[in-house]
Amino acid sequence: MKFPGFCILVLLQLPLWLLGQKGADQFPNIGSGFIFSDLQTGDSRKVVMQKLRDGGFLQIYEERDKGLVKCTFRLNNFRYELGAKLTNEKLKFCLIDGQKGWQFSFYEDVVEPQWSNLREVLIKKYGKNRKHRNFPELINVPLNDTGGYVTDTWDTEDRLIMLTVLLFEVKDCCTNQMVEYSCCTLLIQPKNKD
Repeated sequence: MKFPGFCILVLLQLPLWLLGQKGADQFPNIGSGFIFSDLQTGDSRKVVMQKLRDGGFLQIYEERDKGLVKCTFRLNNFRYELGAKLTNEKLKFCLIDGQKGWQFSFYEDVVEPQWSNLREVLIKKYGKNRKHRNFPELINVPLNDTGGYVTDTWDTEDRLIMLTVLLFEVKDCCTNQMVEYSCCTLLIQPKNKD
């Protein structure tokens, strides 16, 4: 009786898991006019939301006070969060964040594999010709620096792509003390056509 129930549960969850899987094809070709997936500079908030829904992205929500539309997606079985930044209701750039955490081994066990996954995908898509340096020791990552520790930069004809590692403090609600969190981020900044 337990085995059929388990099989039904797996079959019901499989479509949701597959919908959340996004591949390297979400990183568009240079010169295509797309920033990420089918998002383009100048898309309105409403268009961004609809494109993300149509693209099968999960957990889509807005932070209107910050001008952000966010969602989650999976890339090679790693979970990331996409933030689409809007200025004057028009899409300006995209920022992809890996999982954020503070546990002792989190930096090596989660941040580094997510960073490596993004780096491998980007090298396959945009090539090895870039400014780069190795994954840093945590003590070398500047604390509370919004730019973080830049490891890779692709400066192409139509976009700037920067892979970074961040270390930042968050106030713990239980202990009222500052806790250091880390994550990897990827900035995809289109260049002005002017």
